Amino acid sequence: MAAALVAGSLLSEAVRPTRRPWASHAARAFPFIASLGVVTWFWLVPAPASADWRPECAGTARVVLEHDRATVRDVRAFRYRSSDMDAEPRWETRTYDLAALDRVDVFFSHWGPKFICHTFLSFGFALPDGRREHVCVSIEARKRSGQEYSAIGGMFRQFTLQYVWADETDVVRVRTDFRGETVRRYRLRLDPPEVRRLFERYAHETERLAAEPRWYNAVTQSCGVDMLRTALGGRMGLVPSPRDLLNGLWEEDACLEGRTEPRMALDATLEAADITADAQAAGAAESEAFGAAIRARDVSLGAPRIADGLRSSGS
Repeated sequence: MAAALVAGSLLSEAVRPTRRPWASHAARAFPFIASLGVVTWFWLVPAPASADWRPECAGTARVVLEHDRATVRDVRAFRYRSSDMDAEPRWETRTYDLAALDRVDVFFSHWGPKFICHTFLSFGFALPDGRREHVCVSIEARKRSGQEYSAIGGMFRQFTLQYVWADETDVVRVRTDFRGETVRRYRLRLDPPEVRRLFERYAHETERLAAEPRWYNAVTQSCGVDMLRTALGGRMGLVPSPRDLLNGLWEEDACLEGRTEPRMALDATLEAADITADAQAAGAAESEAFGAAIRARDVSLGAPRIADGLRSSGS
């Protein structure tokens, strides 16, 4: 775009209006036309389906639903060693019994800014032998090799959108143990049929994204916005409201509106939901033990928009 503008400026200087007025007008219009062409190309270029992805972004999740069974391919279960860049890659295919799906938790992972954070879900299954298993879905920017996340870059098509299905020992632990983030967990107050509908919407959206990749956008296609859009069955405008966009304030809003249980002051609620130390203490425990450790404390949260969206329409 910059090159086009420079070329247009030089052409405008080179062509004088004295003998060929049409050439002068064309030269003056050239920067605008070139800029319009570049912007049009920028917005129409499709998101790539394949690239030299970073290791943790290499998998492309696929979800097959068959009656009460969900088969998820490329579940990320990395075992991190000394940092978030030092890990044993694990991509697994797992099958879940949807008849056993009975709960979903929402996680808020804060790395510094007050108004924004990373939000993701974890679906929980009650197994016949009394054990529990969980699978997270984290909506993220898919980065290529050498890329680092940037909120500014996230508004200008530097990343594609990715629905990461992952083990809690991966997506939770990498944040608490290796990225220095503060993570809080809340159980969403939804009935099992609503939890299943939410799971199925995530599954369908994952499949759509695999078939037709989309660009990540820090404002219109991000973790919090897409979490709401998917939960609401797509019934949400392209440009989110400030309240929907600023997911770092969702916990505060829920507490002040009396939607958390037990009912406590904001500071007490945030402390009660903070699982950072619990996850760090669990360390490299296996999935079941890790899941139990980060659920030693239990704070629930009512999400009326999500609940109403799940109740007001089919899957």
